[in-house]
Amino acid sequence: MIRRLIAIIRVDFFLEFAYPLSLLFFIVLPLVFTAAVGAGLGGLGGDAATPEEYRTRIYIIDHDQGPLVDNLVDALKAANLDPVMVEHMPEDSFGLEIPAGFSQNLLSSGTASVRLHTLPTVTASQAVEQYVQGAISRLGGAALVAEMGLVQAREAGIVTDEAEAQAFFNEILSDTLAASQDPAVVSVVQWAGKGEADPSPRDTPTSAEQASAGQIVTWVQITLLGAAEVLVSERLGGTMRRLLVTPARRATILGGKLLARLILGLVQMGILFIGGALLFGVAWGQDPLALLVVSLAFALAMIGLGMFLATLVKTSGQANSVVIGLAMGLAALGGAWYPLEITPPLYQQVVQVLPSTWAMRAYTDLLVRQASLMEVLPAVGVLLLFAVVFIVLGVLRFRRYEQ
Repeated sequence: MIRRLIAIIRVDFFLEFAYPLSLLFFIVLPLVFTAAVGAGLGGLGGDAATPEEYRTRIYIIDHDQGPLVDNLVDALKAANLDPVMVEHMPEDSFGLEIPAGFSQNLLSSGTASVRLHTLPTVTASQAVEQYVQGAISRLGGAALVAEMGLVQAREAGIVTDEAEAQAFFNEILSDTLAASQDPAVVSVVQWAGKGEADPSPRDTPTSAEQASAGQIVTWVQITLLGAAEVLVSERLGGTMRRLLVTPARRATILGGKLLARLILGLVQMGILFIGGALLFGVAWGQDPLALLVVSLAFALAMIGLGMFLATLVKTSGQANSVVIGLAMGLAALGGAWYPLEITPPLYQQVVQVLPSTWAMRAYTDLLVRQASLMEVLPAVGVLLLFAVVFIVLGVLRFRRYEQ
């Protein structure tokens, strides 16, 4: 039986690569599409290169010319604003007028008034108002701390003249503002058995990771679902009927055909994994066993679906159309072309009925969250359930090949 299986697999491999053009669809195009899709998705996910931070511009007119205006500008910058000093307020823009006496009032009471120009029709108006209020509050609190420190320094004889007093005040004010800019407590995420992780873990894959995983799912689905084309062609050409009348058991013949296609899909996966790592810097090697188990479960589900499809279509043309259309549809709906994390929650729930969704979820967990084998076992279990259902349905309908 083993000898017959090997013979069937060898023949199917020879037929698959009988023409050099086959390598174009098997290796070259998947890698080209990975590069193209990765470039198109750049910045959509959690790319390592941090995009330039967007800041809302606010124009400032200074009527105070006091010592705390520069500190207010720095506080506005720390509050995600882009302050620009002007003499005349531009129209249709966010603006801030600092009145005379601003610094004196802030130093004496810790509070001061400013005039803020907002744009009611712009959604960012509320955020800008909060940023300005927060910056002034921080500056007022820091000014009071610096003023109290200066009083104590004078009483202790640390400062003796105005120059020293001004330098001492500015130093305390700067230190207090710097201390209030960052949170006092920073959470650190720790994954089980893996030590400390990045304080800001990613929720979505980078563009390269999304493209690599997504194109693997897309193209390997075409290869594995191609089992339907092979079985239909051999049935219509009479090859399957001749094989069934040989001493070889039906299970051996069908198993050999499906095993050949399964190995073909796994080989393609391996090439694309290596290509993704070498050409696009995708780190697939964190848990090789988990990657292998996920890939095998996904391949079995697709082989089972391909076998079931072969019992539903009647011609080779139908088989080809169904394979391409279904592979592309499953890939698009299952998150192979874009991160599912950016879709509405209801959509994410609906597509749980697709094997491609579970394959992408498992690959994303491996890439983004550095998941272990135990952590991806639920997705593997669902993929194996798909495989069992499709294979059982295909076997029950396989007798039609004898007709």
